[in-house]
Amino acid sequence: MLDPLEFQLDHHIADLNPRKRRDPGNAKEFIFSREVKGRLSSSRKLENLYLVAIGIRPSSMFHPESIEEMLLVHEVAQKLGMGVVIRKCGTLVYKVFLFGREKEEMALRIPDLYENMGYREFIVAQITMANLTGQFLEFPSCCVESFVKHLMEGTDQDLAAHEELRRERGPDPRAYFVERFVPCSVKCPRAIEEGGRIRDRLKTMDRELAELYLKLQIGHMEDVRLGRILREKTERDDKLSLPLQGWTRRGKKQG
Repeated sequence: MLDPLEFQLDHHIADLNPRKRRDPGNAKEFIFSREVKGRLSSSRKLENLYLVAIGIRPSSMFHPESIEEMLLVHEVAQKLGMGVVIRKCGTLVYKVFLFGREKEEMALRIPDLYENMGYREFIVAQITMANLTGQFLEFPSCCVESFVKHLMEGTDQDLAAHEELRRERGPDPRAYFVERFVPCSVKCPRAIEEGGRIRDRLKTMDRELAELYLKLQIGHMEDVRLGRILREKTERDDKLSLPLQGWTRRGKKQG
């Protein structure tokens, strides 16, 4: 495992190039082994690691809850032959990207973002990052465009999604196909199609994991409906400390 101090001095030492993908059975045996069990969430193991390790998804991304979680995922990914890049989005906020060989070149283009570039420049950089990340993760283009539109207009996509989902009767959990992904609408056909594709692939390979994946999809939908994503985003925004740079989050210079 990487040394935490060395990592915090230079997080780029964590970058890993992908190797040949693991056999699904071997990947499952290791990811859900006693060595890993209880130390990572089901979403981290299934969606971020397993789906990418065996090629159902080309890549994944998550916001780590701690340095320890991030370094453990890095250790597991290294043993599975997965590619890894860890980038900063502000001084205290990390994003972890996991990927296979087909995304290796694009992964190297993912930049770090720092709040000391000023609020407006930071937002422009976020928009660039959102477009690149959406392409890297192969999210539906309509959902990426919706997210970017909210950034440009200074509105809150997570709040809009939360309010829409609370009004919706009989929403389809397939639209929430990975943790913290927010579709452009509750009924987004492309998001529903992707969630259905992943579940169908798992059914043909491992019904136990297919059932776990369905539970995760329902949980992700509930995270949006109950406002959990909103709260987590507020905590991440607080870590950015943008007002300390002389700006409010609406882009107005403080007196």
